Amino acid sequence: MKPNPHRLADRHQTSSTLWSLSAALVIALTIAMPDRANALDLDPFDWFGSDQTTVEGTEAPPQPKPPVPIDQPHAIEDLAYGDLLYEFYQEHYFSAITKILVAKERGLFKNNSEHAELVLGALYVSYGLLDNGEAIFTNLLNTYTSPQGADESWYQLARIYYKRGRPQHALDILTSNISEPVESRAAEYVLLQILCYIRLGDVNQAQSLSQYLKEDRVQSLFVRFNMGSAMAQLGNMEGAAGYYRDILNSNQPHTDIDKTVHDQAALALGIHYLRSNELALAEQTFLKIRLYGPVANRALLALGWTHFHADRKADALTPWMELNERPLTDPSVQESILNVPFVYEELGALQDALDGYNAAYKIFRNQRRKLEKIKRGVLQPDWIENISPVDLSGQDVMGTLPEFQLPVDDEISQHLYQYFASNDFQRLYHDYRELQRLYMVLNHWEKQFPSFNEMINTHVERLNELAPQAEKSIEQSQKFYAYSRVKLDEFETRLNQIIANDDLMGLANVSQLAQKERLDAIESTLNELNDPDMYAEEWHKLKLLKGLLLWDLSAASIDKRWETTKEQVAINNMLTELENRIRAVSAAREVRLNRFYGFETRVIDLRQRVEGLKAETARQLRQQRHQMQKLAVAIIERQQKQLDAMRAKTLLAIARLQDLGYMQERNRKRIREQSIMLELGAEPSDSSAPDTNTELTPVDQKESAQNLGDVIKRIFSGD
Repeated sequence: MKPNPHRLADRHQTSSTLWSLSAALVIALTIAMPDRANALDLDPFDWFGSDQTTVEGTEAPPQPKPPVPIDQPHAIEDLAYGDLLYEFYQEHYFSAITKILVAKERGLFKNNSEHAELVLGALYVSYGLLDNGEAIFTNLLNTYTSPQGADESWYQLARIYYKRGRPQHALDILTSNISEPVESRAAEYVLLQILCYIRLGDVNQAQSLSQYLKEDRVQSLFVRFNMGSAMAQLGNMEGAAGYYRDILNSNQPHTDIDKTVHDQAALALGIHYLRSNELALAEQTFLKIRLYGPVANRALLALGWTHFHADRKADALTPWMELNERPLTDPSVQESILNVPFVYEELGALQDALDGYNAAYKIFRNQRRKLEKIKRGVLQPDWIENISPVDLSGQDVMGTLPEFQLPVDDEISQHLYQYFASNDFQRLYHDYRELQRLYMVLNHWEKQFPSFNEMINTHVERLNELAPQAEKSIEQSQKFYAYSRVKLDEFETRLNQIIANDDLMGLANVSQLAQKERLDAIESTLNELNDPDMYAEEWHKLKLLKGLLLWDLSAASIDKRWETTKEQVAINNMLTELENRIRAVSAAREVRLNRFYGFETRVIDLRQRVEGLKAETARQLRQQRHQMQKLAVAIIERQQKQLDAMRAKTLLAIARLQDLGYMQERNRKRIREQSIMLELGAEPSDSSAPDTNTELTPVDQKESAQNLGDVIKRIFSGD
């Protein structure tokens, strides 16, 4: 087939158009892509939740590794797990719970998920959320493959329930769920079971288990002290004394906790010796207790009784007078105030004893009045705020809560300092501070909601600013797409014709087109000369060159048609992608605006939830404050009853001394009258007859108590 030179020129133009169209499509696709700089991608709001759907066919997440038993050391492989452990061991329990929940939501526990769940369950139970904690422990126990790990989990759960005042539940766990036989269990397991039976009043069962307690030097002082306490509660004082002596003979304590355990063991052992009348051993044991330790007051009181019963009554005054210099809030101090004049009375110094009893009565009376004033102060609404100030700045709402410190100028709280050390008050106070922290956190987040709304408005304004530019780009892209699609359609039609007609020159390159033009020009010149014979050699060369050109075109035609077809398909795909991008950019504004409106709705919903939680937290705070005040008042009233009992004992002692003084004075007067009558020669009167003319002159110039009813009336008479 003879090539047409005009069609060859068209093919050249078509080929150059194809390459220019391809380059232009790359640029157009780049323009049509959503740009992060145009604020169309809302990464800052990903914390609200993603609206992306899961792509089908994605790989399933890898299965977690088998958990390491919790009774064995395990590596911290997840950074989030190490972070929460740091908060846990710093006793930042609220922060630890928050970090566990956040890390679980983000899927940051890949290797330590079971251990993190264990910590979370323990924290839930410690905050009183027993159902949540029990659900977590049950799930964990169903996944453990190690029996030792399961036993340890059950033991920890039973220990927590025992601490929360549910010994029957703890006992059920210890007897039914732990697979280790009781005779081979650790001492801690058996001890907890014994304590549960003791608290439930089943002493016989507790006594039968005591034989399985194993003594081990490796055990902590706490465990050995609790074992001694358990034996003492079971009535086995010799066994308890053995544990106490073991503690006292152990290594010298270094920490304050170890020293306190030593003091408590010495106190318990010394009281055992005192009750057994082993007074020398009791004195030696009491002298091992620190003079200003937590049990020093009880030790001083017991030491004084040791001297008293050893018939060294004067020596008993030394520890008891030391006690009299200490705060009156301690019952041991109150008892020592009465013991000092009692020693004077026993030694025969009746006037000193009477003065001591009168001074003790005044002390108890003034202390009771002071307690009444303190009780009125406790009931004031601002009392809790004075002992538990709140940082309203919100700078570090998740930081460390300040330690419990009584204000220096708060007389009420200073007087109740020792009572605040009770477990009941500490539990209430700890829960109250955590509620305060939660309230501050909710208040902090409530203040952030205007910022969220401002961020949404800023992004919407940015979208409105970009709208004209986006519309202009979309219009240009649409025009370019329409032009490119027309050109591509023309190219496809022409390519189909070339393939159908087997047009070799349709895909010729520039060099081949130039050669064809030169050959056509030569052929035209030879035709004009019209002398084939004369130019036969030229005609022969022309045919040879045209054959070579056709051979060259024929040899490369298949490859060229294949490459051109591929380029046509690629450009068609690029145009399809450009069309999709144009549609995406056209719908982007509406999609983003709808997403922002969704954020705005979620912000409103979250704000309502935060306000509801804040109101509920405030209600719980008020209830907790009332419970703390109720507990403080109950402590004060219990102290007042104790002071009333001490006042009654004081008045009875005063009455006893007054009666003794009255009888002594009466006897002296009778003896003196009898002596006078004998001197006058009169008969002495019957000593058994009542002396109606004798008047009593009390030692303290007050009317003496005639019976017990008079004594009791004086307790509340305001004297």
